[in-house]
Amino acid sequence: VQRTIAKQIQMVKQIGKGRYGEVWMGKWRGEKVAVKVFFTMEEASWFRETEIYQTVLMRHENILGFIAQDIKGTGSWTQLYLITDYHENGSLYDYLKSTTLDTKAMLKLAYSSVSGLCHLHTEIFSTQGKPAIAHRDLKSKNILVKKNGTCCIADLGLAVKFI
Repeated sequence: VQRTIAKQIQMVKQIGKGRYGEVWMGKWRGEKVAVKVFFTMEEASWFRETEIYQTVLMRHENILGFIAQDIKGTGSWTQLYLITDYHENGSLYDYLKSTTLDTKAMLKLAYSSVSGLCHLHTEIFSTQGKPAIAHRDLKSKNILVKKNGTCCIADLGLAVKFI
């Protein structure tokens, strides 16, 4: 899956743009996915982010779900793909601008965000342990709102492992 997924994804619409590249909503195997397409000169950022997402014991309901990484290109151009779960509510920043919340919904967003950050920061000791990870760019635009009203931490491009 890891190295052929780019050919299987149908790019549907651009949903974001940043200093690193663009984010697209795509279709893969009938499901919506988010595809972060990095500019070629941002290869180090792409590599670091995919490495962080693939850290042992990294999966958590409040961390953006990683699907795959891939490189797509011809002789003249290259695209670096990071494929993740898609969350149609978008960022917490945009969600809060357009949504009125009651206390329970607000606390659900806050608690799930903190749970994701706590998992990121926690070192797990075991035979295949997880190092503590610092996000280093946490803001409401880098937190996504899921359909169920909880959040997940995204954009690990500046994250570092504590070794």
